[in-house]
Amino acid sequence: MAAAGDRQALPLAHKTAIVTGAGQGLGRAIAIALAQAGAHVAVTHRRAAGAMAVAEEISACGGDAIGLELDVTETGCYQRVLDAAAEWGSGLDILVNCAGGMHPFTPFLEVDQATFDATLARNFKSAFFLSQAFAGMLVKAGRPGRIVNIASTAATKPDMQLAAYNAAKAALVQFGKSIAVELAPHAILVNTVAPGPVRTDNTRWIYDNPKWQAALRDKVPLGGPADAEDVAAAVLFLCGPGARHMTGSTVTVDGGFTCL
Repeated sequence: MAAAGDRQALPLAHKTAIVTGAGQGLGRAIAIALAQAGAHVAVTHRRAAGAMAVAEEISACGGDAIGLELDVTETGCYQRVLDAAAEWGSGLDILVNCAGGMHPFTPFLEVDQATFDATLARNFKSAFFLSQAFAGMLVKAGRPGRIVNIASTAATKPDMQLAAYNAAKAALVQFGKSIAVELAPHAILVNTVAPGPVRTDNTRWIYDNPKWQAALRDKVPLGGPADAEDVAAAVLFLCGPGARHMTGSTVTVDGGFTCL
């Protein structure tokens, strides 16, 4: 990362970002990318140790980060975490809703209410109410900002036996469009990134399997899964000056997966 003096010229210098689900995988890559662009980054994860590890990784490379414990299914703790991040960073500018996750592959006729509720809570309800609290703080302060939601190509190209997850990600896309209109007068821009297959530490065992590699060559025009850093690059763009006239948009990062 850039030296302290050089960081002032970076595109996100003087901005404070909070990233959910940032203790691993996509969230970790996004937090690192934002820090490399000069942002102060509040790394959150459901396990404090995971958040702290990524924050320490960023700090060791010359970035500015803090680790905060946040279980996104516990809506009652949102304001406390946002307040802590705002106090540390002298305000908030960017929210990236990355926390989420699939439920086990389950036929629709066998999905129980507990699985449905848990999936919607992780992937949609959390982003809804965390964005509400975040935007409320910015509106009260008269401060512009950015919200980026991490959805999935499953929102438009659903996967078999993942009905609740597909529905949650589709809801997240439409939610972004809805609040983009309402928050535009406050200069709060809301966009969505929809990744396709992505290689992370958690999915590497799948995408490094020769059988999966062969299958993806037929399904992904660019020949394979994205890396987490590819998705992070899209998020970074949406948080930067180049996206100042974008709101309500969905950026797909899938190597052409949804084209077939």
